[in-house]
Amino acid sequence: MALLLANWKMNIRAKEACTFAYNISNFLSQNKDNNQIILFPPFTMLSDIKRIVNTQHIQLGGQNCSAAESGSLTGEVSAAMLKDAGCDYVILGHSERRIHHQESSFVIREKAATAHKNALKTIICIGESKTEYDHGITEKTLKDQLFQSLPNEATSENTIIAYEPIWAIGTGKIPTTSDIAAAIKVIQDVLQCFSFENSLTILYGGSVKSNNACEILETEGVSGLLVGNASLNYDEFTQIITKTRAQSTLCKQF
Repeated sequence: MALLLANWKMNIRAKEACTFAYNISNFLSQNKDNNQIILFPPFTMLSDIKRIVNTQHIQLGGQNCSAAESGSLTGEVSAAMLKDAGCDYVILGHSERRIHHQESSFVIREKAATAHKNALKTIICIGESKTEYDHGITEKTLKDQLFQSLPNEATSENTIIAYEPIWAIGTGKIPTTSDIAAAIKVIQDVLQCFSFENSLTILYGGSVKSNNACEILETEGVSGLLVGNASLNYDEFTQIITKTRAQSTLCKQF
């Protein structure tokens, strides 16, 4: 079983999103899929989509949340609000948030702590830039981001790590499986410094498509995929689901 996350970002309108969710739900019901699918639509569509999905293999998540529980914070969405809308997960530390909104790893840690208090499972994203990759400091970058982003409340039950090299997101470029395996090994080594009862689930994200999904999942330590643009195309996303369905991975039921 693989964990497949569909991050729709700031795309798709309500009618199209609901149709997509309905079709995916029916597809999974009819095809007896063993993958765990998590949809991350824009905030405005969460409640509507929650009413549509009707299979245990689909859950919902928010694309971000505030570190604060409530307050005079115009434009922010709290972890409790996500929970009310039907979410079980939240993505934190995506490179687009780190870059465009200047969110530091320390901010990510505060957000994760708040999310955990509200019974949300966090997907904490880390990844190096092209400059960092070219200068051979991927390992240092990943270690720094991990140590600074993980809150004390993190456990193997409430936290997932998503490795997303920034230079691969939406570019069509993808690291070699050797590069991915090396990055996953760095993450695993760092996580051993924490007192987790079980190992954390680790995902890969960055230009994931139906023609490379299986190869990426065959990489040791990769238990699922964070899919961006390809998750907006029904045919492409269902191909990813179909091709990874029978694949044996280290992914656990999360």
